Amino acid sequence: MKQHYRAGIAGATGYTGAELVRLLQNHPHLHVQWITSESSAGKLLSDVHNVPWNIPLIPLEQGFARADEVDVVFLCLPHGESITAAQRFIATGVTVVDLSADFRLKDPAAYRRWYGKEHSAPAMLDDFVYGLCEVNREQLRGAHRIANPGCYPTSVNLGLYPLARAGWLGDHVIVD
Repeated sequence: MKQHYRAGIAGATGYTGAELVRLLQNHPHLHVQWITSESSAGKLLSDVHNVPWNIPLIPLEQGFARADEVDVVFLCLPHGESITAAQRFIATGVTVVDLSADFRLKDPAAYRRWYGKEHSAPAMLDDFVYGLCEVNREQLRGAHRIANPGCYPTSVNLGLYPLARAGWLGDHVIVD
């Protein structure tokens, strides 16, 4: 197993991206190679957020050009924008972890219902493993396309999973 991985983060100045940078800066086996921001390209991350890391922010287009410098790209882009970015990064052979909702749902109709628009690459939905490791640990081993679960679904799924495994839940569960 490889000891150190190089990561790129697309969309590093939004809430999710900034939190991910913070987490990865303290990770013993990941090094942040580059980060992108469309609105703050040319600045340092420390110019945008009160952080101690002077990491240059580059445009997403440069991230695509530098995909060969990383082992994994984390997409922290708005819902709907990760689809095209995922397609472009996947074409380079890099592992993609999407933190938006673009690959969490396997059903394009459910995506349309929840996000109010058509999924532009429904054929890709089955290529992504839902990244809830407590449930999909084996499928995640060696996966190169991962849909990171959201915080609310994670809390609900982890709470209900033992009941579902025991057969105590019906076909549909509504959590509101």
